[in-house]
Amino acid sequence: MRKKVLAVLVATLVVGTAAGFLFFNTGIDLWQLTRAQRPMSGVPVTSASAITSPPPSMEGINTHTELYGTGADPDIITLGPKTGGCTDCPPYPEKTSMEFELGHGVPVLAPIDMVLIGFSNRNAKYRTGLDGEVQSPYNDLELTFESASPEWPGMIICVYHLSTSPLLPGHRQDSDSYEVEEWTGTDHALGHMFFERDDIVFRETEKNRVYDAFMGHLVQRGDVIGYAGSVGNHSMAPFRFKVLDTSKNPTVRLGNQYLHWVQPCSFFFWKCYGPDADFPIGVLAYPFPCGEYQLSAEQYDVDFKYTPMQN
Repeated sequence: MRKKVLAVLVATLVVGTAAGFLFFNTGIDLWQLTRAQRPMSGVPVTSASAITSPPPSMEGINTHTELYGTGADPDIITLGPKTGGCTDCPPYPEKTSMEFELGHGVPVLAPIDMVLIGFSNRNAKYRTGLDGEVQSPYNDLELTFESASPEWPGMIICVYHLSTSPLLPGHRQDSDSYEVEEWTGTDHALGHMFFERDDIVFRETEKNRVYDAFMGHLVQRGDVIGYAGSVGNHSMAPFRFKVLDTSKNPTVRLGNQYLHWVQPCSFFFWKCYGPDADFPIGVLAYPFPCGEYQLSAEQYDVDFKYTPMQN
């Protein structure tokens, strides 16, 4: 199995206001969720976004709009532009994400420096919809991160419909940690997960322990975090973002009321990642290899895994 060293952010990670004051140590044996407090500030005025200002130069910015899929439901967006994504693709109610239309197994990259705070493996051989339609396969591994960048303090980043991830070394090792027969929703989950109107902490269990997830570990912008999965014949990597602001989000029932779903393609500015690329403050990396950037051969292999750095 191909592996790469992954650095630990800190011995004990404290996820602050953005994650609802979720505290956990790297042993994942203590979880506590307390009431979120009002943040001291919202989006930094120096970070390029739809509610601040564009980057100083638009060279190389937003160059791959052809890969934007269905956007989020405007009714769930409470900060910044309401609409975005494919103009002829109406979202389902309370959809919080936008798909990047990627081929099956394409490496998915970190758009910013961030820390893994949760995962949910919902992979299944098939899912039967309310209309009786059967979708097979039904790849639905989700990862949740918190930004480690001062450009986007407290921001939550979620990516789902992945086939697998190098951040979960135990995934795909046996049938129990890979996929179930029929999709049933959230079952194998650990850490802090964000739903349409709630965010919930899942404690460690026998089911989620087998994944050996790198909880509390830092991934840097451009690192491989997963591989695009498929729902039937549709391959993709949907991303959703919750941005910290001083205003309250009226849609939140449980969790941090100062986190807001945003429309990914119209709220942020995007640029292809490269080790020497100059990123204006606030600009995110496209979460897939583009431009002249190429990963190593081993990182295009879905069996690629990280290994923790030895202290």
